[in-house]
Amino acid sequence: MKNNWMKKAVGIITNNLGLKLLAVIISCGLWFVINNITDPPDKKQFNNIEVNIINTDMVTSEGKVYEVLDGTNFVNVTVVGKTSVLDKISRDDIQAVADMSELTFMNTVGIQVSSARNNSELEFRTNIENVKLSIEDIERIQMIINTSTSGEPAEGYVVGNVNTSQNIVRLSGPESLIGQIDHVDAIANIDGYSSDINTNVELKLYDANGNEIRSNAIKMNISTVNVSVTILATKEVPLNITATDEPAQGSVASGHIICNPSTVVLAGRKSVLDSVTKINVTDPALSIEGRTEDLVTVVNIKKYLPTGTQFADSSFNGNVNVTIGIEPIVERELQIPKRNFALGNKPSGFTTTILELDEENSFTIKISGTQEAVNAIDPNDVIGVVDMNSLLSGLGLEQWTAGGYMGEIIFNLPESVTLEERYQFTIVLEEVIAEDQQ
Repeated sequence: MKNNWMKKAVGIITNNLGLKLLAVIISCGLWFVINNITDPPDKKQFNNIEVNIINTDMVTSEGKVYEVLDGTNFVNVTVVGKTSVLDKISRDDIQAVADMSELTFMNTVGIQVSSARNNSELEFRTNIENVKLSIEDIERIQMIINTSTSGEPAEGYVVGNVNTSQNIVRLSGPESLIGQIDHVDAIANIDGYSSDINTNVELKLYDANGNEIRSNAIKMNISTVNVSVTILATKEVPLNITATDEPAQGSVASGHIICNPSTVVLAGRKSVLDSVTKINVTDPALSIEGRTEDLVTVVNIKKYLPTGTQFADSSFNGNVNVTIGIEPIVERELQIPKRNFALGNKPSGFTTTILELDEENSFTIKISGTQEAVNAIDPNDVIGVVDMNSLLSGLGLEQWTAGGYMGEIIFNLPESVTLEERYQFTIVLEEVIAEDQQ
């Protein structure tokens, strides 16, 4: 009975065996199709993934430095895998590595890409396969930092001192790049400012043609410096030029002084400039001693600047051209009308008479000066006065008594002319007698 059962079982299994095998194959195929339909393969793109370069000491330990060429340290990565796996992958999971220990004789390093998760279930494709490098001997230098400003301060203000917290920077990098560096600048923007500035400024490298040099291969011990800029107010003031000494006998300073420039613009704190109205210049170069003709000279006025001020124009060196006029002395006689003479502070109780004018209608005086100066004097405008109080004091008297006295005449002549001699008048005082006494 047992054998019958076995025979029946074998018969059932072997009956239509080909169809049954086909059914199994079809079932497996359907399972595979269904499985792929529910979780199909897909791909995911990640752009600009930075390549991490490791074991760099393989190059730097030999006194060399490398620079990545053509931006090959950034790759685009395409990840292929099942949808369910890709859904869990983010940009942060992608890792691109170039190992310097595998550096080729062509200075390239292969890029290996992996994922932080499900790595074995993924396939990675990149747009480039190698990091390209330039490898050179390293050069180290130090350079002075040039500080300057850009822009213009507010109207009526100028830039004063520009100072920096540090004036030296140390640089290292490929010798081909370091050799291009001509200067290092720290430029502070002062556009529109009317008060002092204190700011951090980025250091910039330039070649001899003024082109900026930018490269991650160049290392600096500092990348910024603190720059302080003083902003000063301005004021235009005149120059007051004074000649010294006297010209040769028979000559006189004409009073005509030409100065070019005649004014200068000063810069300083407003509180200082408010008290400055002019710049007085008295210099050895302005001596006219013994001269018979014009003095033409150059004077540097920088040392005459008021404390706390400077030239607003930093390019102005302080030199001014000065011409001092020298002319021959000429003389002229003036007929002063009698009516132009007077006694000042006449004493009471006396009649007064100027003896020299008693019977004259005018009095002659002699003046000297430049031709222009003496010609400008109108005799009718010249006033002669004897001050009786000054005369009394000069004589050592306490009060007046009748009699004759000699008193000096003072004329109202301008400083541009000289009175050639001193003139004195005789003043006669006569006591007034009351009528009852008569």
